[in-house]
Amino acid sequence: MIRKQLVLLITLGMIVAFGGMVIPAVGSGNYQTPALSSAHGVTMFMVGHDKKGGGGSSAPTTYPGYIPIQIWDAYQYTSNGVYKSSYGSGETIAIIDAYGSPTISSDVNTFDNAFGLPAINLQIVQPFGKVSRNSGWALETSLDVEWAHAMAPAAKIVLIETPSASNTYLINDAVNYAYNTTHANVISISWGEAQSGLTSAELAQYSSIFSYVASHGVIPVAASGDSGAYDGTSSITVNYPSTDPSVVSAGGTSLVLNNPTSTGASYGYEYAWNSSGGGISTYFPEPSYQSNASINSTGRATPDVSYDANPNTGVWIYDTTIYEGLSGWIQVGGTSASAPQWSAIFADIQSIDGASAINGTNVHQILYSIYSSADYNTTFHDITVGYNGYYYAGPGYDEVTGIGSPVVYELISLV
Repeated sequence: MIRKQLVLLITLGMIVAFGGMVIPAVGSGNYQTPALSSAHGVTMFMVGHDKKGGGGSSAPTTYPGYIPIQIWDAYQYTSNGVYKSSYGSGETIAIIDAYGSPTISSDVNTFDNAFGLPAINLQIVQPFGKVSRNSGWALETSLDVEWAHAMAPAAKIVLIETPSASNTYLINDAVNYAYNTTHANVISISWGEAQSGLTSAELAQYSSIFSYVASHGVIPVAASGDSGAYDGTSSITVNYPSTDPSVVSAGGTSLVLNNPTSTGASYGYEYAWNSSGGGISTYFPEPSYQSNASINSTGRATPDVSYDANPNTGVWIYDTTIYEGLSGWIQVGGTSASAPQWSAIFADIQSIDGASAINGTNVHQILYSIYSSADYNTTFHDITVGYNGYYYAGPGYDEVTGIGSPVVYELISLV
């Protein structure tokens, strides 16, 4: 069963413990709720003055959470920092979330208005039956939709809501639906589970689905996990589907900006988020795109790339589906923030360079060929500091941050 892992801290001058688990100040703990049953890491900060922990109603400005223009500038989506509302034009991003959110349409409109973003082209579908309300997944949905849209503002977003968080719905049904019906160019996946909990037969079945859609040009992007190298278990393991060789795995960093209280903030530096999922698969062999890039591994290594995910350097979302008494503006993190934004990056590249330039059949080869080239240090930030409980970040590829975080306009130019 797909798991959802939540870390929630309330900024009222204290660290709160839930379910008998103490949540460290660095946001590396995990609060698991069986009823939520899924996704990677909506790690949340509730910022506001409501003593009950409710979110603020006023739009946030910048720090301590980051706003879209700051992330846009930090990862240099354009060479001059100008926000381009045409990015993603003509492309479709499918976002798959169990249960979805009953308030997502109004919430994303509030998000867009607060930050001066163009109106979203959003289609919400429930192709497998009516969904029930699940406030944890609603938070996930707000993060996925709002930030995919923020970084690919002209892309069409199709939100596929499933009636449960089972693999049958999320992978067998929804991934196929994303390809066959929505004709998405990119599929954003912010959920998963420990690969060690799946049988070989299950992995083979699910992998055949991802292989099929990728071979037909669709780029699946999945969060690498928010429980470090152990993925919430007692042993070293990786998170599926991020470890699937047909999927682009997005890990997590801590992004530190210069002038973080300014809308003109710029990239400072990054270090590995200590809860970023990553490691080496014991099921999938090392794919040729990694071996050809001289990444010596006994199996498929994950993640491939990374992006800001630490909740302490997190981003703002707007969500009015009340969760644990909380709603409104919420600062969140997790590799759930990495996946939709990397999905947006691929949609942006395709909108400028064409879907034939980068797609599910060649995306890994392109990423790892850049890694092996003289262009690597201008196209990616190599994350060399940090640890995820077993693996260390270091020069070049590592099992915490992959080949690094993007300099988007350089990536667009190279592709």
